[in-house]
Amino acid sequence: MNKKEATKLGMMFASDCIAFRVRALNRVITNLYDVSLKPFGITVNQTTILAMLALVGAVGPGRIGQALVMEKSTVSRNLERMRKNGWVAVTQEEGGKAQTITVTEAGRKLLAALHPEWEKAQAAAARLLGKEGIAAVKSLHETVRQTTGSA
Repeated sequence: MNKKEATKLGMMFASDCIAFRVRALNRVITNLYDVSLKPFGITVNQTTILAMLALVGAVGPGRIGQALVMEKSTVSRNLERMRKNGWVAVTQEEGGKAQTITVTEAGRKLLAALHPEWEKAQAAAARLLGKEGIAAVKSLHETVRQTTGSA
């Protein structure tokens, strides 16, 4: 492939690639939350896991990944950091490899403490996207959720 053909393909990817746009949007929005949550030593991914655990109670890592559409390695890495910080407890099922994850009292206190900063990040994301953008994100999420059965 010559330089001209490569440039043409590059322009096509830059102008048409859905994945590029979704990933760029993800990075911008994630950064808004991560900056707000940084003083608490937690990321938005970890906050999402913590909130899920507070909602559903005890669950295995596989279910977390499935429900939150996270790779197994991402779930494992985040759970290990969260366990070390005392935000979650990991219990091993007798005679097996299955684990059960629960939020600890420290994790519940952290959720309460970070909530005002999360709300600020939420407001910043809402300002950035606008009402139409928020509606579009919610609509796209619902379509994907119904189509794939995830998150």
